[in-house]
Amino acid sequence: MLFSVALYQSGYSLQGFLPAYGEKAERFLPVLYAFPNDPPSKVLYSFTRDGGVEYYYIWRGEKSGTPLIDQLYNYVRMLFYGSAADVESVTVNPLNRTLVFETLGHQKIVAKFTTKDCSYDNVKVPNCVVNKTHVKVYVLTWNHLFSLLPVEDTVPQKIKAEPMTPAQYIQYAIVRRMNESIKQAVAIAIGKAILITVVINLFAYWIFLRVKRKSFSNP
Repeated sequence: MLFSVALYQSGYSLQGFLPAYGEKAERFLPVLYAFPNDPPSKVLYSFTRDGGVEYYYIWRGEKSGTPLIDQLYNYVRMLFYGSAADVESVTVNPLNRTLVFETLGHQKIVAKFTTKDCSYDNVKVPNCVVNKTHVKVYVLTWNHLFSLLPVEDTVPQKIKAEPMTPAQYIQYAIVRRMNESIKQAVAIAIGKAILITVVINLFAYWIFLRVKRKSFSNP
């Protein structure tokens, strides 16, 4: 009972397992365009408190094109998240016809969509909706950030969305939200450590040069 209350308070809902909600999730499932050599392995969905549907696109990892960097990055992801999987989400709210996702620089985009077109900020995207409810979303980068503008060489993916189980919600949503703040704190700490190390080394080198100059001037 306590576990169920905790999940509910965190934002999780079992509504996705009800037939009517499952049909709603299918009806507003975005049409994802991804690169042919890097398709997502699965799509999960969960309902938000305000009636929206949050779709979680899951890749087995991220591919920058450099195997060594990919391997090191996977180790870091496994350290913080428990797996190398990359999870990106798109939230669709059918009530006000909005779409929320992250694009370049992890910038949050809140777009409006009609039965045919999309718009956000001062950008208008014509013909971005299929069958009045399915918004076209394109993978823009190697780390799977999204765009509503067409991306060359991407192709539509045909993956059936599944309702997110409590265990999956903990793995892909709660744990990652918690560890994201930890990761940022660690990154800041590492950055400070590097800066301090550089300053100390420069100071030590400056002392070394002064001592060396004095030794030459006083034989």
